[in-house]
Amino acid sequence: MLAAVLATLALGVPALRYQVLAVHAPGLADAGLRKLGNVTVDAVAGGFLLSAPGDGKSRGLVWPLPLPEGSQAVRVEALVTLAAVGEGDQPWHRAMLSVRLIDAAGKGHERAALMRGGSGVFAVDKLILLPPGSVGLEAMARLLRVGGALTVSDLRVSLLAERAWVPAAVAVLWAVWLLAFAALLVHWLRSAHHRLLLVVVFVGVLTAVMMPGDWRDVLQQWAMTLLGWRPPDATGGGLSDYVHFSMFVLLGVALTVARRDLRSGWLLAELVLLAVASEVVQVLVPGREAGWQDVALDAGGAVLGVALASLAINRVRRSGNA
Repeated sequence: MLAAVLATLALGVPALRYQVLAVHAPGLADAGLRKLGNVTVDAVAGGFLLSAPGDGKSRGLVWPLPLPEGSQAVRVEALVTLAAVGEGDQPWHRAMLSVRLIDAAGKGHERAALMRGGSGVFAVDKLILLPPGSVGLEAMARLLRVGGALTVSDLRVSLLAERAWVPAAVAVLWAVWLLAFAALLVHWLRSAHHRLLLVVVFVGVLTAVMMPGDWRDVLQQWAMTLLGWRPPDATGGGLSDYVHFSMFVLLGVALTVARRDLRSGWLLAELVLLAVASEVVQVLVPGREAGWQDVALDAGGAVLGVALASLAINRVRRSGNA
């Protein structure tokens, strides 16, 4: 599994995986530039400054960009400075640097390279996969229903295509990952109690991990609508943060119950390894990306699950000996 982690991380480096088809540097002098709303725009060294009052209106700039044939990904690079940018009622009501991908039916699919409020300086380097059938591309810098100032410097939008050897490498890596996950499950099932429970939870975790981003977003939106729930802090994390934590709590409980012969420390080490692996493998999943925050959530859930199950098992044993 360690070999799969290292090889997948290497494949996730854009300079290794992709070749550059074209590079664009959107600026205020571009002929296709258009304004959204009555936005105040000032030129600054190496970029531009957008400012707007907090009156609940969206303002910004949009650049149409050519999309070379064979493009498979967009890389957005910039230095962004925020000054007193507000945070609205919705997670996307804030400063946003993004691209809009337009399909053959004329429908836009927006992907954020940066979406934040408050103040600070942020280096942006975001790789965004193009949905199949994309025919148009726009770069966008906006203040969405919030006030404040957004400065963008050194903005570069690169159009990328995978190198010829990448599809074969991805297929090999998927085979290695599936073998590694199968080997881990077989290891856990040896001398295990409640095997069905462990298999069901483990398969559920892998299904959530390997689900394409578009599927995950649709399922998340459906669940939030059904529950009438929205994130309490508008951070944009949605339901996925809670799912990450909860599914590793369940896995920690199931594994501790199934493998009572293993020490808690050993169980936790294997679960943390799985947490890291389950994030790294998302480099290969369309619309997903690895994040250390998710690793921390998974590891925290595993610790809680193992702790709760261990306490319950010890209590039952003491009751039986009384």
